[in-house]
Amino acid sequence: MIEAEPSFRGDFDIHLTVAATGAGHRHLAEVGTRLAMKFTEIALARGAQPTQPMFTLTGHGDLAGQRVRAAERAEALRAEGLRVLRTKIEAAPWNADLPADDEAARREPAGRYFEHHVKLLLDAEDLVGLAEAVEPYGAHLSRNARRHRPDGRHERFVTQRCHRVGQPTARTWLARLRAVLDGRGHPVLGVEEEYVVHDDNVGLDDGWLGTGER
Repeated sequence: MIEAEPSFRGDFDIHLTVAATGAGHRHLAEVGTRLAMKFTEIALARGAQPTQPMFTLTGHGDLAGQRVRAAERAEALRAEGLRVLRTKIEAAPWNADLPADDEAARREPAGRYFEHHVKLLLDAEDLVGLAEAVEPYGAHLSRNARRHRPDGRHERFVTQRCHRVGQPTARTWLARLRAVLDGRGHPVLGVEEEYVVHDDNVGLDDGWLGTGER
């Protein structure tokens, strides 16, 4: 008997990454407005594909319904002449059916993982050595390429992925990462936690994140 897939009922974010084009940010932002999605251009600090234009929408319900919505929006982006490289669906940390321990996580499909984003406010000198400090914790840096602060300071996201572990272990790994960042004295603007329930092209990030020692 085939076990039914968990519903993960609750709140979701859907991210659709498209191939870079020569159309420019303004055109892609207009596409996002027409399709009721937020456009962001993610710039990874390193990796095989460091520039990643991305469209985001939110939803509520179950995973099956979010798959349908993601497929519909991906088709709408293709109709705009864009090539969709990745569909990623993230469940909020309070959703149903998230793996509560490591054993449950190991029963999940290999493409599911916990992901954390710590948003930092930095001066130019703070960037020195930051990537090296977080890499042992399975993390690395990215930024919003469209975001430029008038005060000249820098915003960076420290992203950490936790594979094959339950939510308590993932939160322990996040706490260790936070301790390193707190020790460096960087102001934290926000922390996000999610469980990625669908990622059809994790290889898009090859060369960016390491496994780390945690």
